[in-house]
Amino acid sequence: MNPSLFRALRRCGGIMALAVAMPAAQAASDAGFPSRVISIVVPFSAGGGSDTVARILADGLSKQLNNPVIVENKTGASGNIGAEYVARARPDGHTLLFGSMGLMTVNRHLYKNMPFDPLKDFTAVARLYDTPHVIVANAKLPIASLQDLIDQAKARPGQISFGSAGAGTSTHLVGELFMHETQAKLLHVPYKGNGPALTDVVAGHIDVMFDQATNSVGHIKAGNLRALAVTSGTRVGNLPDVPTVAELKYPGLETTSWTVLAAPAGTPAAVVQKLAEAVKAVLADEKIQAKILESGGVANFEGPQAATKLVEADDKRWGSLIKAAGIGAN
Repeated sequence: MNPSLFRALRRCGGIMALAVAMPAAQAASDAGFPSRVISIVVPFSAGGGSDTVARILADGLSKQLNNPVIVENKTGASGNIGAEYVARARPDGHTLLFGSMGLMTVNRHLYKNMPFDPLKDFTAVARLYDTPHVIVANAKLPIASLQDLIDQAKARPGQISFGSAGAGTSTHLVGELFMHETQAKLLHVPYKGNGPALTDVVAGHIDVMFDQATNSVGHIKAGNLRALAVTSGTRVGNLPDVPTVAELKYPGLETTSWTVLAAPAGTPAAVVQKLAEAVKAVLADEKIQAKILESGGVANFEGPQAATKLVEADDKRWGSLIKAAGIGAN
């Protein structure tokens, strides 16, 4: 046989063998997963809403995967410390991030020299749940509707105040989104935390707030706050009479504070898919959905591709808004 032809056939045979072997290798790449305890890192303090839902998820995943799943709280720097820990972890699916919208899309536009890039250093596993916002006004104010708020804010630019949990928080950004979409000017009053801001809206020291719905429901039902609209795509279960912003002809105000489960970049696709399928099964359980609702969230599963698109889209949305408004972190 011609030596050149022989060498060519050998190369061809090697390529064919590799082509046959690759699907088998991919199929088997999750065969040993999980092989040890899975850790879900919550970059916020224990006892909060995120921590509560993470523990609900961890319990469900433990049963689905027949493997221990624990929650670790690694706090600091608005979640950046915990996120960096996961970004630097071995990409094998055993260390995961409970990633909030702020952490995954907002922080990198607020903080300089972040030691990780949420878009490059993580692989989205699944969208987990959403936290709707509600636009509330002090009940004693003559603001009966969303349109009233817009009209009065335009008539008195900068004289109606809105409180937030701090610069760059979701309660601030939704307020900035409101001003951007309606061209109405409000006065932003940042607080150090959600509680003090909400207390001052109830007391009448500030006028309105773009609050996460779970925080305001009690005050709305007690008559201390008037709910003008929710920013979610559908009405909120415990506020069924409050219209959505889209119903009121302001679809550009539609947004929720979502949370995704993320793995370090480079985690095998088969492992990501196995985790996503387990998450889907957990969130399909009506009892789990009810527990998440009690904690202020609405279960909303989406797989890896949709979750990735969500992160990328909101990174662009909030990044451009932060730049246009000149927002910086506290």
